[in-house]
Amino acid sequence: MIQRILNRWAEISKRYYLLIIVIALVIASMSFISAKETEIDTNYLGFFYPDTNYMEEIRFLQSEFPGTETAQILIMVDRITAKTVLEDDILLMTEELVDAVSDVAGVKSVTSVLDLGSTKEGILLRPLEDRNPHINDELRYSLITVKLDATEVPERTELVETFQKTIAKVNRVGGSTVTLTGGIAWGYAWDNAIRIGFRSSIIVGFIAIFILLFLLFKSPTTPFVIMIPVLVAVLASFGLMHFINIPLNFLTAMFGAVTLGLGVDYSIHLVHRYHEELAHGNENALNKACMTIGRETFFTSLTTMAAFSAMALSPIRMLGEYGLMSFIAISFSALSVFLFIPSLLTLEERVGWGARTLDYSWFSRTLGTERLIQRLMARVSNYSLKRSLGAVIIIAITLIPIVAGVGMIKSESEQEMWMPEGDPLMVAWKVVDDEFCDYDYSTILVQSDDIRTSEMMEALERIEESVMTVPGVVKVTGINNLLKEIPADKNTLEELIAAIPKDRRDNFVTDDYTATLVIIKADTGIEETLVQEIDDAILFVETPDDATFKHASISALFSQMDRLMGESRAETTAISLILVFTILYIFFRSFVRILLAFAPVLFAIIYALGTMGLIGIPFTPLTVMIGTILIGIGTDYSVHFISRYREEKGKGYDTRDALHTTTLTVGVAIMTSTLTTMFGFLALTSMSLVPVQDFGIIAAIGLVYAAFFTPIIVSLGILVQERVTRSGKQLLGGLRARK
Repeated sequence: MIQRILNRWAEISKRYYLLIIVIALVIASMSFISAKETEIDTNYLGFFYPDTNYMEEIRFLQSEFPGTETAQILIMVDRITAKTVLEDDILLMTEELVDAVSDVAGVKSVTSVLDLGSTKEGILLRPLEDRNPHINDELRYSLITVKLDATEVPERTELVETFQKTIAKVNRVGGSTVTLTGGIAWGYAWDNAIRIGFRSSIIVGFIAIFILLFLLFKSPTTPFVIMIPVLVAVLASFGLMHFINIPLNFLTAMFGAVTLGLGVDYSIHLVHRYHEELAHGNENALNKACMTIGRETFFTSLTTMAAFSAMALSPIRMLGEYGLMSFIAISFSALSVFLFIPSLLTLEERVGWGARTLDYSWFSRTLGTERLIQRLMARVSNYSLKRSLGAVIIIAITLIPIVAGVGMIKSESEQEMWMPEGDPLMVAWKVVDDEFCDYDYSTILVQSDDIRTSEMMEALERIEESVMTVPGVVKVTGINNLLKEIPADKNTLEELIAAIPKDRRDNFVTDDYTATLVIIKADTGIEETLVQEIDDAILFVETPDDATFKHASISALFSQMDRLMGESRAETTAISLILVFTILYIFFRSFVRILLAFAPVLFAIIYALGTMGLIGIPFTPLTVMIGTILIGIGTDYSVHFISRYREEKGKGYDTRDALHTTTLTVGVAIMTSTLTTMFGFLALTSMSLVPVQDFGIIAAIGLVYAAFFTPIIVSLGILVQERVTRSGKQLLGGLRARK
């Protein structure tokens, strides 16, 4: 039925090709208009679903304790000039900076080293603990801290650009640099990284893939035929993002480049088979290509969609959104290829460009790349078919370091890894973190009908004592610490709390006194083990029945990331395997063929993971997807290879000849599509976010493994299957003869 539909569509495309091409361009234009409205979201909380542990408490903190946001200005002096940040000219510049930023709208207070004194000698006389928040020990860095009223500050981009313009107006001292940093600068840098990275990855991916197609097909028009339907699919996917309210974030920003690579994969198989049929003199080459490749691509797109859609069930929200959008993009790609490529091929033939090729063999001969893919696949075929034992030995030997590499993989989930690489704002933030931030902080949210009771104050003191016993905790501060004594009389207690200066009181209690915060200071990272120990310490304390004590902080939320990544990796891989296995069974109706299809994928996953460990790429919310992605894409390669092998066997070829022909035809198409898909993933390295770069690199490496293992492992498997089947028949024949 699928083949009849595809054959009919090929005929329609030949007749109405111009109309279909116009429809494609209209869809692309409308999708582009919608895609431009897609929002960018760099909020930390976008990693998590609303029902994730600690999310409800954090939302409450954000609404009831807006408090202050902080901007920081880092002053750095050059070591070559032998200056310190306490020289008279640097201190004068610091004073000018403080005066300038104090006038910015939303600024609540500004603190600097000038709060300790106006001269180098006077400042150095102050205790070390007073100096540490403002200058480092080597006197190379000085920090100006600007506190902003979170309820009054303008939009982040406007605020950052205002600060940058204000800072730029102050005259610099020679040998010094002044850089804005802090939380607002981090968000600003992320927005730029995603916006610029999104554009650059698509542009770089498109150009790289186009040039590669131009070199491989040696045609001035075939690259356009292949790329136009894919671009329509990419634009349609981003246009749909706007309508279903999925924003551009760290993950969804990269699926455009990835979809370019995946969509080109489908196009190449169709165009490659079309050219093959033309070379054989088939007058209905388009119909034949659509019917044969169409059926295979229908099922391979289903396996890829199944693998990617499994990520939609991930406990990490961004992975779920990426899985959903990948499902949509892959389905659009497959649909777009078969809707529009037949018409584009017809147009190419009608204008007389279909048979035209460019001769730059002199260039490829100079580089030694003449028919490189064809020669490479011929060697792969000869080695796997004529030296099977050698291929097995090589795989066994290389598995030793690969398995060792798998054991070397580490997980990384710190917020810092998402810092845009090379951005001056983030470089300054790293300096501030290293030189001025010796502690991490977490928070306990306490809610009650009224926290102004002696029972609540006593409970807060018991919580403080219990949490202080947790290793790594150095200080616990609550509203009770702002009181000299805790009176038994409620009215007196209310008066004492009301007498606390409002700016200090607002850091700990809400206006209606139904919630208060306990701030935990730790000299170790806030990891899940520490969070659990603090939670246990809270549970150990007897508290009033009408009160709740819950851990609540961004640090506590992110401490779960390692566990969530492990759960995501296991669940999505298992689900994708089940879905892909089911689809393959419908297609092959044979468990042996399913095992043959999965075997190269399994080796590709193992080798990709081993390579990750050997080159030091950690597990992150992105790289945990590598297994799922290779299951989806690698299975495509196996399906095309096995299907063509069955077709060649049906023509009467023996097993080795059929495998040899398959490797030289489909194997070449697989390697060609792998190169284009690989460039789609490698285009992600143009983004300044290191986890995205790592993902692009390891995904590209994994695809190369899958492309090489497909003809080798499948060929070896078929030869072994044939030998076992033949031996079994001989054994049964011998047993029957004895009877």
